[in-house]
Amino acid sequence: MLKSIAIEMGFVDYGAIPVEPMNQDLAMLMNFLDKGRHGSMGYLARNLQIRENPSLLLEGAKSIAVLLVPYGRSIEGNSDNPKIASYALGLDYHDVIKRRLHKFSERMLEIYPGSSYRVFTDSAPLFERSMAARAGLGFIGKNTFLISKSRGLNTLIGVIITDAQLDYSSNVVKSGCGECRRCLDACPTGALLSAGEIDATRCLSYITIEKRPFSHLDTAPSEHNTLFGCDICMDVCPWSGRGGADEWIEFKSFQLSDGRWSNSLSVDDWMKMEEDFFKREFRNSPLLRAGLARIKIITEQIKQRDICGKQR
Repeated sequence: MLKSIAIEMGFVDYGAIPVEPMNQDLAMLMNFLDKGRHGSMGYLARNLQIRENPSLLLEGAKSIAVLLVPYGRSIEGNSDNPKIASYALGLDYHDVIKRRLHKFSERMLEIYPGSSYRVFTDSAPLFERSMAARAGLGFIGKNTFLISKSRGLNTLIGVIITDAQLDYSSNVVKSGCGECRRCLDACPTGALLSAGEIDATRCLSYITIEKRPFSHLDTAPSEHNTLFGCDICMDVCPWSGRGGADEWIEFKSFQLSDGRWSNSLSVDDWMKMEEDFFKREFRNSPLLRAGLARIKIITEQIKQRDICGKQR
């Protein structure tokens, strides 16, 4: 019944698991942290008790409901424009998904009256991809992403922790990577060290969004015409073609007040942009996290690269 409600509300898959310690995932994280592969993302080293024991987020927690959200693949416009990761072309997924998770939870309360819940989407110290895999929604690929065999890679994850005793998923999705290593070979910065092993400090997504501080010395994004995030290891995956055209409208590119679109801005557009305009137009966009100062550094480098290329 809950899966039917989830599909009715626009989610593309649903599963549930009992609240249990995530010991194996914590061990993998600790190894990742010990090697310094988290860079300046200090938050990954905090709240480790919660990561290991999700029950600490809700008194009496028994179950975790996991839901998959579809978003569209980037539609190629002018290939000279700086690239933005597909998930970031529309509105910030944190707010969008949480709103629908709350609506789903209200329906859940009709089935489990008197129960309590909390909703999360990349907003709490949780191993969400592992939870989704345990719930039978996909497998963790060599590129470290959750891969749904019916939906591919273009999904986001919503989590609901509740004290209700849900019906748990029993199916386990076997890995579908086989001998394929397209993602490992395609990563332009060598961030994917081996199957399921990543050095975030090399990743274009980390460099363009999370790295603190960011300076003109960080040239990798401009070398690959990347402004925000990176889709390369997803785009080359054989599973990337799965899924339909059921992207939530909130994740589609949006029109700015001056008539331009969020997915059609050129290097010059970004370089000429004023801070007030950026904060107003992108206040509900993931791009706000990177900030205009970082974006301008990257676009300036891209322009300089193009000028040097033409001179040669």
